[in-house]
Amino acid sequence: MKHYLLEPLAPLVCRSGRPFGTQADADDINFPLPSAAAGLMRSQHLEAQGWILDAETENSKRSRLRDDQHHTLQQLASKGPFLAQEDRDGNITVLVPKPADALYLQERGTNKTNIHRLSPAPWPHDADGCDLPPGLLPVQLQNTVKGKPQPGPAYWPLEHSLRWQRGEPLNFADLPAHTLPVETRTHVQIDRERDAAAEGRLYQTAAYDLQAARKNHHQGWEERAYRLLILSEVDSNSPLVRLGGESRLSHCRQIPPDPAFTPAADLADTINAARGLRLTLLTPAIFHHGWRPDWLDDTLHGTLPHTNIRVRLRACTIERWQPVSGWDMHHHRPKAMRKAVAAGAVYWLETLTLADNIVALAFSAISDDLQAQRDGFGIVSIAAWHTPT
Repeated sequence: MKHYLLEPLAPLVCRSGRPFGTQADADDINFPLPSAAAGLMRSQHLEAQGWILDAETENSKRSRLRDDQHHTLQQLASKGPFLAQEDRDGNITVLVPKPADALYLQERGTNKTNIHRLSPAPWPHDADGCDLPPGLLPVQLQNTVKGKPQPGPAYWPLEHSLRWQRGEPLNFADLPAHTLPVETRTHVQIDRERDAAAEGRLYQTAAYDLQAARKNHHQGWEERAYRLLILSEVDSNSPLVRLGGESRLSHCRQIPPDPAFTPAADLADTINAARGLRLTLLTPAIFHHGWRPDWLDDTLHGTLPHTNIRVRLRACTIERWQPVSGWDMHHHRPKAMRKAVAAGAVYWLETLTLADNIVALAFSAISDDLQAQRDGFGIVSIAAWHTPT
């Protein structure tokens, strides 16, 4: 796949689907969904091919693609968008959502915030019970720590995330800023009859401002600015694209493939030695059974997508579900809402056969529906996991 880096030239409007109100805050926007990136790149292919939209009816101003053209576009796969940072020298750092098995805790006494690891382990109290499905292990802190959960960075450098998945410790101070910068704008409603502002009718919109932040005391601009990285099969040469609401422009350029997306050469050997692996979602995933993939049966046994590796699910940790919707440009109607497992979710699996062809799954999609996979839902990173005895 080709790698494209997007530089938003204006704040990105990516609404969360909440009912529209007069005031806006960070809850009113979501990071762009994979379908937004896939639609962007497919629209570039549409323009490059010079396809002309056909009118639906003689009396309709709406237009649509022919069914064969629509089918061709749907086959074009994409991955992303991934958040990235670029410095003044052009060095790019890919950022991914925080793994759900990482917990920020402020420890008593020192008031220092550290990153603590959650991992599957047998329940220590035989007399106690829980409502987990049969066969699943509870996910617990590895060490007993007295402290309070704290907010922290929602995105980690991909290199840091891969280190964490391999079991290496991380320092809280090495992580980037806590949240993406959000810009709130106040607007006025226009009275169409008078072409003037309607009295008392104010509303706000929230958007991601990904440009380099201004330093305090007029000291210039920060060294790094946020970008969006998209991997796609589409060959695009357009320098300007439109992403998000209100058709705001972004500069687009092709860059060399990022080596961070190359799986480790010894990945299969380490998984075979550990007899287990962990899957970490880098983008939201859509499964037919909610949190459980369709490639796992009711007994939590199954075969990993894109491979012939038999596995058994031992544990998982996920955040609250994420709504996924959008607008169907082919049929001119809203898409049905789907519930997605949020990015950052972790699935621990025991391998029942050798994982010799596990590389085929690395940084690929594991969603149940093939179209959802082509849209980029369910991209995973993989690491070895030692099953508890």
